[in-house]
Amino acid sequence: MTTYIVRRLLITIPSLFALTFVIFMIIQIAPGDYFDQWALQPDLDQRQLRQWKREFGADKGWVTQYSRWLRGVLFDVRFARERVRIADFEYADLAANRSAYKITGNATPVLVPVQADGSFGLGFNFDGPGGLGVLRKTDNPNAASQRAWNHWSRDEFRSIEMELRNDRAGGADIFLRIQDREGKAFQERRRVGTAEPASVALTDADYARFGADRNRLKGLFLFARQRGGRPAVLEVAYHSGDTVLATTRHTLDPARRLALVRNAFPPGLAEPARCDRVTFRIVPEPLPPMTVSVSFQDVDSNAHTTELLLTGNATTSLAVDLAELHAAGVDTTRMGPISFHGDVPGSLFVDEIRLVKAGSGFRIGMPDFGKSIANRQPVWTTMWPFLKNTMLLNVLAILFTWLLSLPIGIYSATHPYSWSDKAFGFMAYMGMAIPSFFFALLLLYAVTLTYDFNPNNPLYEWLPIGGLTSANYHELDTWGRMMDVARHLVLPVLVLGTGSMAALVRVLRAEFLDKSHMQFVVTARAKGLSNAMVNYKHILRNAITPFVAGFGSLLPTIIGGSALVEIVFGYPGIGQLMLTAVRSYDIYVVMASSLAGGVLLIIGNLLADILLAWVDPRISYR
Repeated sequence: MTTYIVRRLLITIPSLFALTFVIFMIIQIAPGDYFDQWALQPDLDQRQLRQWKREFGADKGWVTQYSRWLRGVLFDVRFARERVRIADFEYADLAANRSAYKITGNATPVLVPVQADGSFGLGFNFDGPGGLGVLRKTDNPNAASQRAWNHWSRDEFRSIEMELRNDRAGGADIFLRIQDREGKAFQERRRVGTAEPASVALTDADYARFGADRNRLKGLFLFARQRGGRPAVLEVAYHSGDTVLATTRHTLDPARRLALVRNAFPPGLAEPARCDRVTFRIVPEPLPPMTVSVSFQDVDSNAHTTELLLTGNATTSLAVDLAELHAAGVDTTRMGPISFHGDVPGSLFVDEIRLVKAGSGFRIGMPDFGKSIANRQPVWTTMWPFLKNTMLLNVLAILFTWLLSLPIGIYSATHPYSWSDKAFGFMAYMGMAIPSFFFALLLLYAVTLTYDFNPNNPLYEWLPIGGLTSANYHELDTWGRMMDVARHLVLPVLVLGTGSMAALVRVLRAEFLDKSHMQFVVTARAKGLSNAMVNYKHILRNAITPFVAGFGSLLPTIIGGSALVEIVFGYPGIGQLMLTAVRSYDIYVVMASSLAGGVLLIIGNLLADILLAWVDPRISYR
């Protein structure tokens, strides 16, 4: 039997993950995602939204997303040392960075966009040789630490890494607005790269798009913000065909947005209506090599310094083994600031400060189903209370189904065509015909009528109409809590068990009657065996085979039906959670719930096969 069980499980694993892949693809094909509902919120910073997407991997392709989820489910197998970020500078503005990391020093800190997804690094702009930028505080990945802001455990971490770059100007964001005397305004935005000039067309058609009068222009507004690096020069040229009417140069500021021209026209542009094109070009400063000294210091001022030569505009990784810090006397459990010194004027880019976990790169952990996007908690933590409630409901529904369908089916078969058999048959047909959610609504309506009874009536509010517990559940003793939960489970169990019980009663009755006319039954009666012996030892054992075979589909059928019943009764089960997750596009909760349903389906069919071999000796595990 053990070999059979192992073989069945190995066969079903590919099918199980094929199921999750199909569900994942359906979710991906469906338009929209969880973040779309926030994308148009005016009070939400879009950079924060992009950071949120990055946290949950929603900025990656669907293959990468599924692969990461699958790796977590398969015991979170990893083949490289884990890197835990302690500073990634993903804040909406510089003030938030300064507050979070307590940036000090004579360098000017600026946010530097890293990718199109809105992630950021930190830039220190050195105005002269010997510039100093200091991070006085970094987040601690060990949340259980007593000193949560500076504790780098010797046992947990092996080294510290960061990305550094001798940074040049990263371009600028331009906003141009030209207003006429009636208050109508032409306006455009452009992104200018260091090697990619930008232009804005000012034809009659362009002005007409905004309803502005080209011949009655009042003034020009030009705003710009540099994206990191040392302050660069923006060259703006105003053209009429191939003729340059005027040229201006403006020094940008990476730390803030500047109003370069405000409600005026630049010198030399005597006839603004003639201008049909404006071009923008970044003129960066020269980029000499920079030697950067990075100093790690504890709270007792013990320090370790390492130097790195940065040339060009390439990002260089710096890795420092914590053993080097310990050898220099730095107590990594009492870390202080990290200082950055530059030997020439320039801009130093700092990003992805990480601690590398100690131990072997290969690791197998507990299955990780990801994090719920809606509540930002682990999926298993979110799902387990609901799954536990669903399992309780379904186990009770299966017990109710089997404990009633067996005796009723046997009684109907041993009393065929009697009034009692006809009554049970009618109830069975009604139970099979009425949808579970409609039967639940009928029961709810019937129970609500008892709320109009006199309070002295024993049936007054005897059954609750929803939920799993009452409002005063935590005030009850152990027996009171058990009875309270039992009262709340009566209606859901009755609804779930009735439909399945009706089908099983009809199956068992038909099989019992069919087997009662077979030759081995006639022989048993001819030998003088009692009716009880014939019915229960010979007929029932052969008639129960299809009954047991239905157990494999009974479990997933009840689970599928319980979703609607849970919604109708307000029962806190996996059906309620699944509905909420689907409606909010909480993809990882949907995936985990589907996987749980698939596992229960496999368990149900496996138990059915084992029970079949137990009740029918003709069936072999081979």
